Amino acid sequence: MKAISPLVATAILLIITIAGGVLLYNYMMNTLSAPQEYANIAVTSAKIYQVNTTTAVLNIQVVNMGTRTATINSITIIPGNYTFSLSNTLVKPGTSKNINIVIDNTTIVSSLLTGNHLVIVNYNNGIQTQPVQIEETSTT
Repeated sequence: MKAISPLVATAILLIITIAGGVLLYNYMMNTLSAPQEYANIAVTSAKIYQVNTTTAVLNIQVVNMGTRTATINSITIIPGNYTFSLSNTLVKPGTSKNINIVIDNTTIVSSLLTGNHLVIVNYNNGIQTQPVQIEETSTT
């Protein structure tokens, strides 16, 4: 039995090494260049409108500056930790949305109208926006 010549063995090893390098290069380039999808919600305004002594409407405008649709789960007002759950509130990438929450609790309404409060939007099951000051607006 004859063995293959050292020149042929070197050529085969060189071809296998180059092919492996090309496969690894293509894999890494595809992995690193794949766009990452994320949602990034920001509150652009938060206003409270008093309807009567027991009812107010909290109007929050949010914008999604990310590349993936965001699902808003709840709104939290601090201090007081008043949390209002929302269902099926989707904000598509690059769009803004107005959210109106009717508050019909006398204690919460009087508290919101007599002090400085901040609103935080909770989205995608655990991500929170920066707190934004709630502005009181007269209903005339």
